[in-house]
This record gives sequence, structure tokens and C-alpha cells, in this order.
Amino acid sequence: MTADIYHFNNDSCKLLSLILVPCFLISTAGMAAAEEVQFTLRVMMIKESNKVLYAEIDSDFADVLLSFLTLPLGTIVRLLVKHYGKNAPIFGSLNSLYAGLLNMDDRHFWTLEGLLMLAYPRNSSEMECSRLKLLIDDTPPTRYFMCSNMMCVSMYYNMNCRCSNSGNMMNRNDVAVGSQCGVKSVFTVPTALFILTDDMQILTNSPASVLRILKLNAIKDTNALEERTLIVGRNEIMELLKGSLVSKTPITDIILPMSSADDSDTLRETRKFFASAKCESDALPQTQTSQNISSDSKKITVKAFVQKSTNRILFAQTRHDFIDFILSLLTIPLGQVQFLLGSSTHLGSISNLYRSISDSENVEYMKSRDTIAKLLEPQIAPYYLSKYQIFSLSQQKLPVFHRTLVHNEIELCECSHSELCTSKITTFDPKGQDSYVKGPMLFIVTNDLEVCTAASKSIISILDQMRIPVFDVEEQELDIGMEEALSILKATLTSTSALTNGLQPFLKSRPKQQT
Repeated sequence: MTADIYHFNNDSCKLLSLILVPCFLISTAGMAAAEEVQFTLRVMMIKESNKVLYAEIDSDFADVLLSFLTLPLGTIVRLLVKHYGKNAPIFGSLNSLYAGLLNMDDRHFWTLEGLLMLAYPRNSSEMECSRLKLLIDDTPPTRYFMCSNMMCVSMYYNMNCRCSNSGNMMNRNDVAVGSQCGVKSVFTVPTALFILTDDMQILTNSPASVLRILKLNAIKDTNALEERTLIVGRNEIMELLKGSLVSKTPITDIILPMSSADDSDTLRETRKFFASAKCESDALPQTQTSQNISSDSKKITVKAFVQKSTNRILFAQTRHDFIDFILSLLTIPLGQVQFLLGSSTHLGSISNLYRSISDSENVEYMKSRDTIAKLLEPQIAPYYLSKYQIFSLSQQKLPVFHRTLVHNEIELCECSHSELCTSKITTFDPKGQDSYVKGPMLFIVTNDLEVCTAASKSIISILDQMRIPVFDVEEQELDIGMEEALSILKATLTSTSALTNGLQPFLKSRPKQQT
């Protein structure tokens, strides 16, 4: 995270020092080693157009690409901003949503831990991703700490516990959850070999796949092709993550120019374009989703302030429940977003990667059916489900801890199989009252989803800043249910005007004035 772009307030900085520092010390050595990892890819090119047809990849590289789908949206924004700084791509309205979160006063949250959960969302597949040959996610690994009374457990360091004799969480009796010693594979079987197309499809490395690609690209003469070697490290993986969100052909558009010594005008323009690329779409097609939309789904009411002359939503006045919902979008894994929107997010080429998982030829090369399910519909991490969540999300099973006596000292034990394990120990929801944001309270949400308290921005200053006359503004009340929430989600990914693009179809139509 770059200090000149996102800022924590003072109290939040104290929280980071208490929680993140111990965890970073645990993982620093592993991350330093990860930065040195490189992959060597054989890339087949069309000589005349300098376009990539495909690259040959192994299971280790395929696992890294598939791990993109396990990353929560907030983690993706944070990683891109940390890596690219001021040149980070604009990820729809997620950048401003994340920046608004960091600028919120921590007093608006039930707990400081709840704020940190949103700023550093956990990956429910972190156990699997910890075995990746190259891990780009720098989120500290989940650990659990027992309080000084040895009565309750939290996943945050040095935080106040919830038992009757309230004390602090201790770092002495901590435990990492879910390690799998001896397991080498992550998502695909270790012997698998694949082909990665320029639009991020993963295919089995077979003559049939190659022939299909040649026919799709109208290649009649193999003399038109040439083979190149591409070295891919951490920087290139970050470029692929970015490219999968902003480009239909990320290897040709981004990876190849990075590695090429040719500094032609064409390559310079390519670099310039994708350095400032935006995941934005002006026309959002109607959402097709696997979610069942019913009339009895949860609804949240907001007041939208609309410019009558343009039918554009200027901002919305909302209660804490809607703020809780939109902030929790940052915790949803990218693969779950693909599932919610029927794999049609209109982001770069990430949908092709998602669809590759269920390709009939790839299924036997995936580690297991359970692995396929984890990628196609990733769960959110434990404790992350809010009571104001509109989507029907599945939450990872909560860990169960017991006390165990080792060398005459009480320690944590994740399972109860050991004869040394004694009574069950209580874990508590770190975010507070089954939600993140305190209420009742009124907030303002801008068109690009930046959140602030209603008192901090008066309607007069907002209209003055936008140069919009009062007579051109009207208020409309909207009920946000499943259909509206899905539309907001899609717009959040692809537009810097998420409120307008997401909710405009649901505004009341005004009668046309007769001329």
C-alpha cells in the first residue's frame, strides 16, 4: 500500500502495528524467496502481427493463475495499488470504495478488527495458496491467539477478549490453521501440462487444442509462426492479474511488451495505454446470474438524489445497513463474483480463466471435485458474513479449538482427536454485532461509491461543487434487493459511475414534457 494514495487514520495505524507486524515477521522469509521465483514459458507467435497464439505452461503456473479467482476484491485493489502506485489501473469504482473505507473514522465500526477485516480481507483458500510456487498475495496468514485468561480465542493479536475477566490476546499461545504437510499440488495435478491462450483460456496441452487454436486464428501455414521464450516472474504475474481485468489479450498487450527489447512506437503506445487502463464499460448489459431472485429477498432502502435533466444519480443518502453491504463487496472472492454474475463480468479476460475450470477436458487434471467447487464458487472467510449481506454467500466453516496441556502449559489445539485436548474454547466474531458498521447512522455515498458521513458533506457544498442548480435535483427512494444488488456489483467492477450505471434502470421514469 502506497502512503501517497491510501491513508489510515491514527487509530487504525496503531491497530496495524499491533496486528500486522507479528504476522509479517512470520511470513517475511517466505515472501522474500517468492520474489525470486521465475517461470520459463514457450510462446507461439504470429510473426506478421506479433500476436501471441498461446503459451505452454505447467501445473505450477496454472495454479498461480487460478489463484486469482480466490482473491477478495479488496485484496486485488490493494495489491494493484501497492505494486503500481499512482499508475494502478482503475478497477471500476472499487478503488474509490477502498480509499473511502480507509478514510472512514474507526468510530463508525463496531470494532477496529472489523475495519481491518475489510481493509485486509482473508482468503478462504489461503491454505491452498500458501503452497503456490509464487504467491502475490501479501495478506498476513491467519493465526489465532488465546487470551490471558485462557478462556477465548481471536484471530487478531493483542485485542481485548470477550470473556468475563477481559484481558488482552497473547501471542505466546498462537496456532496457524489448516497446514497440510507433504501436500505438493494446489489446484491442478502436478503432472498436468496446459496451454494458455492470449485471452486467458487454459486448455490441455494436446494436438487437438493446438489444432483448434490454429483454426480459430485462421492459420493456414505454420511457417507464419515463430517460437519465443518468455521469462515470467513476480512483476509479470502482477501484469497478468492487471491484464486479466483490463485486456482481452493480456499476453500480447502487456507481458510481451514488458519483456521485449524492441522500443518501437507501437510498443511504447501499448505500454502507455495499459499503464492507465480502466476496467470500465459505459453500456452494461442486463445481468444474467445463477442467483435466485425472489420477492422475499432482503431489501435495503436508500434515497437517491438524481439530476432530472440527465437522469444521473449524483449521490445517495443511506443508512449504515447499505454502507455495510457495499463495504462487504471488498471481501467477496473474484471467483464468487463470476458465479454471482453468471461468469459475465465484462472484465478483460478473467471470465475465460473462470470458464476454463469447468472445461470437460480439464476436469481430470484438476486436483479434485472439491477443488473445482472452491474455484467456481469460492466461500468467504470465517466471520466475514454480515447480517446486511444481500447475496446468498457461503461462509467457510468456523474453526473449533480445544485446550491442550503440553509440558504443563495450556496451548491451543485445532482438533479434538488428541488425548491431550480438553475442553472446547470459545471463538468470537471480531467484527462485532454480526455486522461491520455501527448504526443507526446516516451516510453519503458518491456516484463512484466513496463513503462519508452525511454530516461531513452538506448537500449545498455537493451541488455547488458539481455546479448543478437545485431545481434540477429530485429525490427518489429505492429498495435494494437481489436484482439491484447484482446490478450494483456489476457496475462496481466496470464503471466509475457505479450508482448511476447500477441503479439507473430502477429509477422511476418521469413523464416526458410536451413541446
